[in-house]
Amino acid sequence: MRILTRYVLYMFLKNYLISLMVLIGLYIVLHMVFSFDELAENVPAGAGGLQAVTLMLGAVSKYYMYHSFLFFVQLAGIIPVVAAAFTLIRMSRFNELSAILAAGVPLIKIALPIIISSVILYVFVILNQELVIPRIIPQLEVSPDELQRVGQKSFQIKAMQGDNNALLVAGRYTPPSNDAPAKIDVLDIIERDEQRQPTAHIYADSAVWDDTKREWILTNGKIIEHLLPNERPSPPMNVAAYRSTISPEEIALYRSSEFVDLLSTQRINQMLQRPKSYGTITLLITKHFRMAQFFVNITLLLLAIPCVLTRDPGGLKGGAIKCLILTGSCLGVVFLARHIASMPPPGTKWLDMWPAIWASVPLFIFLPLAIYLLDRRAQMS
Repeated sequence: MRILTRYVLYMFLKNYLISLMVLIGLYIVLHMVFSFDELAENVPAGAGGLQAVTLMLGAVSKYYMYHSFLFFVQLAGIIPVVAAAFTLIRMSRFNELSAILAAGVPLIKIALPIIISSVILYVFVILNQELVIPRIIPQLEVSPDELQRVGQKSFQIKAMQGDNNALLVAGRYTPPSNDAPAKIDVLDIIERDEQRQPTAHIYADSAVWDDTKREWILTNGKIIEHLLPNERPSPPMNVAAYRSTISPEEIALYRSSEFVDLLSTQRINQMLQRPKSYGTITLLITKHFRMAQFFVNITLLLLAIPCVLTRDPGGLKGGAIKCLILTGSCLGVVFLARHIASMPPPGTKWLDMWPAIWASVPLFIFLPLAIYLLDRRAQMS
C-alpha cells in the first residue's frame, strides 16, 4: 500500500509541476498578447535594434517574474484539478486502475493521496498570498507601459474623503517604494463638521508618510482654525504632522479597487477597524471570499476526482466533459456571488453580513454535491 501511495503521489506531483508551468506560461502569453501595445511602448527611444530588444526583454521578464506570484494565486484552484485529472486519466487509460481494483484496493484510496497533498499545497498558496505578495506590491502596481520608468508614478488626488469628513487634495502624490516612503507635494486639507461645514484648513509644501507613527510629516505645514460662518478665523499656526485614516493603502484603494487583492488579510482587518475606511465593501468582499477560497479550491478538486476516477477507459471522454462542466459551473457561481456581494441591501447591518453570506453560497451548493459524487464513486468501486 505504501508503494502504491508513493506511486500516486509521484505521478500527481509531477503532473502538478507540469500544470503549474503550462498554465502560468499560458497565462503570461495571453497577458502579453492583450498587452502587446503597452509593452511595445517600453522600447527606449534612440536605442539600436539589438539593444532595444535586450532592454525590452529584460524589463518584460522582470515584470512577469513578479506577476507570476499573483498568477499562481489566481490559478491555485485550477492547477490541482488539472493535475489530478491527468493523473487519474493516465492510470485509467493504461488499465492501472483495473489492476488496482482487482487487487482488492478501493478506487477511493487512490484519490486520498491526491486530496491530502493538494490540501498541503494550498497552504503554500496561502503563504504566498499573505507573506510574499504584500512585500512586492510596488512591483505589482507597475503597468505594462511603465516598465522602463524610473521611480514610482506620481498622480494628482482630488478631494479624497478621510475621517471627520476631511477632504484631502494633493498636487502630486508619489506612492511608496522599497527605497522611499509615500510623498505628497502641495498638500491641502479641509476639515469639516457633521454638517459638512469647513472648520479648519491645513496646507503644506510637502508631506512624507511615517509608517511607524501612522501620520504625515509636514514640511512648512500651517493650519487655520475656526472657519465656521459665526467664527473668526485664527492666524496661520505651524503644524508638524497630520494624523488621518488617509494612508498610502487607502490612497491606493481609492485609485483602484484591485489594490485590495494585494494586501494581506491582517492588513485588511486593520483597515476595516478604522472609522469610515474607504472602500469598506471592497475590503469585506476580499476578506470573506479569500477565507472561502481555500474550501472552494478543495471543492473543485472533489468535484473533478469522481468524474475521472473510473476503471473504464471508454468513459473517460464523458467524465472529462462532466468534470469541465462541474468545475466551470462552480467557478461561475463564485464569480456571480462576488458580483452580487458588491451590491448589499440598504442598512448598515447588511454591510458585513452580505459578503459573508454570498462567499459561502458556492460551498453550500457544490460541496454537498462533491461529497455525494465521491461517496457514490466509492460505493461503485
